[in-house]
Amino acid sequence: MSSEDTKLQILAEHYNSTYDTLVVKIKERDKFFLLVLVILIVKLFRIYTPEEAILVLTQLISSRLGVTAPLNFSFIESVIWFCLLAAVLRYFQSVVYLERQYDYTHKLESQLSAHFENSAFVRESSAYLKNFPLFLNWASFLYTVFFPILLMVIIGCKVTYDFRLMGFKSLLSWFNGLVFLAIMTSTVLYLIVIHSRKQGKKAGSLKSMFCASYRIKR
Repeated sequence: MSSEDTKLQILAEHYNSTYDTLVVKIKERDKFFLLVLVILIVKLFRIYTPEEAILVLTQLISSRLGVTAPLNFSFIESVIWFCLLAAVLRYFQSVVYLERQYDYTHKLESQLSAHFENSAFVRESSAYLKNFPLFLNWASFLYTVFFPILLMVIIGCKVTYDFRLMGFKSLLSWFNGLVFLAIMTSTVLYLIVIHSRKQGKKAGSLKSMFCASYRIKR
């Protein structure tokens, strides 16, 4: 086997392993996205039906933990706030990681395609972006614009509700407020990273960046 053939084989194997990593990371991203949605639903449940939310969540936690003593729901809510911060951070990290890896995968595909006359190894680049459906553009907008804004609106309403309920002298209120600020900061920085990368691309590749910012599993 020639030196060029050996290099091509190594490159192809590296491309395959890179793609396998992408698949794993996509599953991880989706898992954290669903977790964030569940926690946001719990927060909305608490805002709109506070008494019912306390009853249902307390019973659920008590049955899961096997606890019979009364639970301090204010403390539980602070734990939920902290879980939301952790889930949001992991979700944003996954999305940013995937976007960076898509750029790298496109470069690998470009190097591999140079060895073939017909279009080959273009699964994640030109083949994916060719005749890109309008629905996927819409889905990308929902994930990269609408969802982060919705997240900020919901937690803004919830932290306001917490301060009104527990008062400004409560230590848990201030803890929730700090977690709120951490989530807001993370969300703003995430939006800056995602959309500044789009702005930095030339018009010819802008569509590529927009579509890559949140790949939909096929």
